[in-house]
Amino acid sequence: MKNEQKVLLMVLAIGAIIRFATVIVLDIEPTSDYMAYMKMTTSMLNTGVMVDDSGNKAFYSSGYPLFLVPFFLVFGNSAEVAQFVNAVLGVFSVFLVYLCSKQIICNWKWAMIPAMLWATYPPAILYTEYIAKENLMVPLLLFQTFILLCYIKSDHRNRLSMLLGLIFGAELLVGPAVILTALLIALVVTGFTKKPVLKELLFLPILTLVFGSMVVLTPWLSYTNVQLGTPILNNNGGFNLYLGNNPNAKVGFVGIQDTPMGKHWHALRKEKGEVESFSILKKKAIDYIFENPLRTAWMSLAKITYFWMPPIHKGKNGDQSLLETLMRIVWLFYYVAIIGSALLSLVFFKKFKQGHYIILVTVVLYCVIHAAAYIIFRYRIPVMPFLCILAVIGVRFFYLSRRVPYLSVAKIR
Repeated sequence: MKNEQKVLLMVLAIGAIIRFATVIVLDIEPTSDYMAYMKMTTSMLNTGVMVDDSGNKAFYSSGYPLFLVPFFLVFGNSAEVAQFVNAVLGVFSVFLVYLCSKQIICNWKWAMIPAMLWATYPPAILYTEYIAKENLMVPLLLFQTFILLCYIKSDHRNRLSMLLGLIFGAELLVGPAVILTALLIALVVTGFTKKPVLKELLFLPILTLVFGSMVVLTPWLSYTNVQLGTPILNNNGGFNLYLGNNPNAKVGFVGIQDTPMGKHWHALRKEKGEVESFSILKKKAIDYIFENPLRTAWMSLAKITYFWMPPIHKGKNGDQSLLETLMRIVWLFYYVAIIGSALLSLVFFKKFKQGHYIILVTVVLYCVIHAAAYIIFRYRIPVMPFLCILAVIGVRFFYLSRRVPYLSVAKIR
């Protein structure tokens, strides 16, 4: 066995051991969103109708619960089953980080470092225990990125376009926050090719991309059309938009009860039904944005800043033990080191090639969309593996520039 394969297996084994040990040792009961995803999965399994713990049929994103359904069917509907599935997804994500890194860096030893960072990154490990959609969003977004990196070098673009469409459709079901990455996909499919853009737009890659997405989305859209009378991905877009755009909004989460609509919400929800009540919130949010453009712009900048805030906070009920305190210190160290090294890569921006831009633009587009609503720390988990890759790119550029300063820009990859 080659050294590369041995080291990769070791990194994957480390990621697996830590994650499965976390599932076995920790015993965190699902609450809030995590309980909702459990309820959605079990209700779909038992009745064929997906309902969350508040009775909504399409409030939360459906992709993650739908993904869990066959595992619950085979192994039983328990939190532990979902957690072990999360652990497997986590190990697969480590592998995808390596594949993406190698596509860009073209050196397996350097490419192994971001994989190791993600294998041991504390929140990535801890979230194995949570029934959270981020566990599925991470590998999907990494898989999409790997296909994009392959696309710019491939002669089989029609097939890759179909695969991109399938992945992107799945991502929209799991977490619509990836919606802006459609711009990057379109740019890669139409821009990084040898054919004229206009001809490419009319050619098979775009058609197969759209077709692949619709293959994934159509069953769910048909389902919601039957259940709610309209084909929708979910209803929480308008809800979240209102929470982030009302007179009482902050950069972080503010519950509906603390907004101007708080005292009317339950009555409105009961009177108007699921779809219309959330549409009303969406309209109120849009009206507020247009009536308060300066405050909205300022709040958006504040949200983007808060998105990258170092983890200096404590748990909801404070640190419960010395171990938790130590883990938060380790998390802070990891985060500062990763962010600092990723920023270092921007110093060498002129040396970026297509692959570097794909990683960077993915991070930017995913971050920007969250400025529209509010920020929770777990929202940045899906792009942290990309920061691991950028961090190693930054360190490698710096190392090569010091070691071989006479090399031209084109020779440093």
